[in-house]
Amino acid sequence: MVTIDDAFRRWAVRTPDAVALRAPGTRMTYGELDRAATRLARRLTGLGVRHRELVGVAATPSPQFVVAILGVLRAGCAYVPFDLAYPGKRLAHMRRDSGIRVLVADADLPPALADCVVLAPAPDADDADDTGPLPSGAARQADPADLAYAMYTSGSTGLPKAVLVEQRNVTAFALRQDFVALGPGRTMLQSSSFSFDASVLEIWGVLLRGACLAFPPDSMLTPAELGGVLAAEGVTDLWLSAGLFHRIAEDAPEALAPLRTVITGGDVVSPARVRRVLSANPGLTVAHIYGPTETTVAVCRRLLTDPDQVESPLPLGTPIPGTSLHVMDERGRPLPPGETGELWIAGETVSRGYHDRAELTADRYVTDAGTGRRAYRSGDLARKRPDGTVEFAGRADQQVKIRGFRIEPGEIEAALGEAPGVHACLVTARVAPPGDRRVVAYVVPRAAGPLHAAEVHRFLAGRLPRHMLPSEYVALDGLPLDANGKEDRRRLPEPAWGRGSLAVLDVIPLPAGPAALPERI
Repeated sequence: MVTIDDAFRRWAVRTPDAVALRAPGTRMTYGELDRAATRLARRLTGLGVRHRELVGVAATPSPQFVVAILGVLRAGCAYVPFDLAYPGKRLAHMRRDSGIRVLVADADLPPALADCVVLAPAPDADDADDTGPLPSGAARQADPADLAYAMYTSGSTGLPKAVLVEQRNVTAFALRQDFVALGPGRTMLQSSSFSFDASVLEIWGVLLRGACLAFPPDSMLTPAELGGVLAAEGVTDLWLSAGLFHRIAEDAPEALAPLRTVITGGDVVSPARVRRVLSANPGLTVAHIYGPTETTVAVCRRLLTDPDQVESPLPLGTPIPGTSLHVMDERGRPLPPGETGELWIAGETVSRGYHDRAELTADRYVTDAGTGRRAYRSGDLARKRPDGTVEFAGRADQQVKIRGFRIEPGEIEAALGEAPGVHACLVTARVAPPGDRRVVAYVVPRAAGPLHAAEVHRFLAGRLPRHMLPSEYVALDGLPLDANGKEDRRRLPEPAWGRGSLAVLDVIPLPAGPAALPERI
């Protein structure tokens, strides 16, 4: 396996004049990006950064961010992305926890990062030498087992934890993924926050295969405007979070017509919206992908080209090359097809572990008894079909027992999301005033009109056993999100407990909470 920089330089040498990065008013070829990264690597080593040191990067979404992270890697270091839209307390924790001394930044920094040594991605004047060998500690001395980046994700304690991803994890994913045919002549639009691992697909998935990464205009795009940008920029492939995919599917599915592939995942994806997108865009492929941050972006996929292919709920699919998926019981023994257990992921994309969290790393990163390879215990429940297709069955930490029955909220959510009049939903268990635990469904109505809970209940009764039916329904004007843009069940309001729970629901405003990161499109 090669390092990230080795894989990139193959294209820089082979196609130096091919456009690597494109933004409004800016074009950077592979050769120009190669030289800019060398200049930054020289400046970093000149500052005295140590080999394998963590270096922060807080550049705004632009070609300069790519210069920054490639330069950090070429200097023999690993990068830590800082999204300046995060709250100050979160940034301060990330700064302390990672221990970074140097930050590459092209924007004004909040006080939480003020004590770092700050370096711009590019000097004001291009007076740095970009020829000849780099100083010691540079990329040609790097090893595939060296760290590529530390990416912070939500932690159960309320403080984010850093996932340590090695260079070989990134190259194994970028060079072996087969759900989008990136390569020369293909262009992907950059759409995700650099603090989410979807950016690894957008950046390294593109640059390690000779494709082009395009950056949209600075202004936020509406779904209707997106189609014009995709056509004007010649974009062939696009990643969308589940939330953005749903919004575009509802408002302007035809905006995706210029694409060959749209990739979505990271949360439960609505089958109805996939059908809507495919119906509006004959010839388009929707790639439904799944993978925790700990296993480098994606470990399995389901490729969909026909609305009639779309099952409800959508299965996770089959593993990408070099990855194996196992459904295990509580004692770590493999389960036969059809039985539900925890999904273990083994393969070359499984990351090193968590930064400074040895106990948690030992708990989640284990040895797969079947193959002897390192595996990650995902905490997700799944089952396998006889043909090897993996079906998602919810989160192990959300499974509850009600009146002796084991209930998986995710299974109820999959059915509820198909109900007429329901735009989005969450299901959880709550303790009612008498002290018994009940299933509560939180729904966001599809339209401004009333939502009849009794009709929704009858729909579910035709699809779920009686013990899984919600006893309470609450209508919200939106689902609560945390700072990562993921659903935050802790902010769901208390139900009215029996007062017209199956009547016409009045939509109540979502309680205030921490703002999610802004979506880029």
